[in-house]
Amino acid sequence: MMRGAMTRGSASRGATSRGAIAYAHARIRACKSRLLTRADAAPLFTAADAASMQRAIAAIGVESPMQRLLRVYQTAIRGYRDGVPLFRALLQLHEIENVKLLWRATSKPVPPTLIARLWIDLGDLASFPILHAATPNELATQLAATPYAGIAMTAARAHGSDIAAAELAFDRWASQRLLAEGRLLPQRESIARRLIELVVLEREAQLLLRGAKWYGLASVARSGVPNAAIDITALRRERLRLCRRAFVGSPFLLAPAVAVLLLAEEELRAVRALIERMGDERLDAPMIRASAGSQLGSQGGA
Repeated sequence: MMRGAMTRGSASRGATSRGAIAYAHARIRACKSRLLTRADAAPLFTAADAASMQRAIAAIGVESPMQRLLRVYQTAIRGYRDGVPLFRALLQLHEIENVKLLWRATSKPVPPTLIARLWIDLGDLASFPILHAATPNELATQLAATPYAGIAMTAARAHGSDIAAAELAFDRWASQRLLAEGRLLPQRESIARRLIELVVLEREAQLLLRGAKWYGLASVARSGVPNAAIDITALRRERLRLCRRAFVGSPFLLAPAVAVLLLAEEELRAVRALIERMGDERLDAPMIRASAGSQLGSQGGA
């Protein structure tokens, strides 16, 4: 079972926990049933212009795909108390983008309207609101009461206004945080642990290519792009396979919740790619890669 009650709790607490987790499992399965399948998303695949795409979006209820994802996080966080640190670390992969956005704004003036447009609104799950800082040090100070205090101060000292280096540091920190939480799971949570490892592996592959591009390592970037695309697609497909397996075993594990969160994350990625594609066959390849780990990329769902 999970840390605490699910691994070493007393007999009385264990009975209570099993009941609570059974309820949480039912709630998370309900979230899974509301995720889009390929058949559900068919209008997004066939929409060929802005008007038909807007009708398709309204018809299947994905006007706010990020809010759909956040509702799954809220369900998981409320239901699986011992999984909260892991779920928060997974959510931080989104919130670190807000940190990076604010960091970039310290290097050159950014209109508040642009920051607001690019801001990822995490609602009640956010660790901090939009901040206004003139320097990296000032921003690090403003982040002192958040989970990003340590990495912000380190990035300010080590990288200052070197935005590329700071962004790589933030992304690497977020990956390490997630991996550390995954490794705290007990051995019986092998599927959940492997799912988290696959998320981190994909991020590391993307960071390698981004770093090569930023620092002008042209030979690495040229040789890495095709292979990385294949590898990332394979990683996403393996994640999808494991997400399916997560519901075959015991309901008293964290794996089903992790699986549904990752399926919801992949749905967000796939829906965005389909909206961007809008019938343009030249964007088929990136759309296929984007949907490889989702139920939208599978004929039979998950």
